[in-house]
Order: sequence, then structure tokens, then C-alpha cells
Amino acid sequence: MAPQSERPDHHLDSERGFLEVAGREADRPLRETLLGFRDLVSADMDWADVRKRRFRQRASIVRVSALVLTAASTVVLGIQEIPARASIALPMVALVTVLGGLETFFNWRSRWVLMEETRYSLNRLRDDMDYYIVATPTAELSRERLQEFFDRHQATWSDVSRQWVEFRKLDRAPQAPEVRPS
Repeated sequence: MAPQSERPDHHLDSERGFLEVAGREADRPLRETLLGFRDLVSADMDWADVRKRRFRQRASIVRVSALVLTAASTVVLGIQEIPARASIALPMVALVTVLGGLETFFNWRSRWVLMEETRYSLNRLRDDMDYYIVATPTAELSRERLQEFFDRHQATWSDVSRQWVEFRKLDRAPQAPEVRPS
């Protein structure tokens, strides 16, 4: 079986949810429940990593391509010996414009940064869970702490979703203000 980070997105454990990752047995011991939740957080980190790599790659390709085309068009325009140099440079400049439009529309860099922030937040959560699980005797584990971890997890995903919606709102044309009759 391929490592989780190499499998298609729809097969990532994060997509399956806590019930599937942790198991469906009733009345699980609290330690096992905490470990199952930890596994879900790790799966979420993998999910964010897959997207982070994708967004970073696309943002980098667009940025480097635009830079190379901009430099090449400037060089072409500056070399007097190139016949019809404007006919060569103009399509290059047009491609730079298209690449800028693609980046603006898909917002890969911002999405890459969002996945970096998500990964950091989930990593902190998992580190805190690891410390709690390792440093707390089994008899002293509490459902309240599990709830705190779950709430932080949900807050992380709520923040990601909110930012994602904000990115999408930036793509829309501005709405004309509503005119009310006097």
C-alpha cells in the first residue's frame, strides 16, 4: 500500500472522520479514544501537507514562469539583432499577464500559507495531546481534556474554513451598494 501522503486525496484518513479512524467499538477506554483522536489529528496533518505541497508547487511554477518570461521579454526587446523582436516579446508579456490572472484567481500562495498555518496548529495540538497521554497516568485521564482537544481541533478547522471562504469572496466582483428610496 502506498504511503498515505502519496495516495489520492479521497483516500486520506482525514477524509474518513474520527469514527472511522478510531474504530466503531462501543465503550472504548479513554486512553484508546485519545489515541484514536490523536491518529485523526495526524491524518489531518497529512491532509494539510498534501495540499500544502500542491499549492506551493503551483504557486512556485507560476511565480518562476512569470519571472522568466518577464526577463526573457526584456532581453528580447533589448537585442537589436533579433528580427521582429516585438512580435516575440509581446506574447511573452501576454503570458505573464495570464499567469498573474491565474495566480489571482486560484490564490495558490495564500492557500499554501493557510495550509502551513493549519499544519502548525495541528502539530501543536498533537504535541499537547502526546504530552498529556504520556505524562498522565491512565487512571487520571479525563474526558474534559479530550473535549478540550476536540474543541481546539474544531476551532482549527473552523478558522481554515472561514479563511477559505474569505479567499473565495475576494474572487467575486464587488457588489453594488443597495440603493434605498428616500
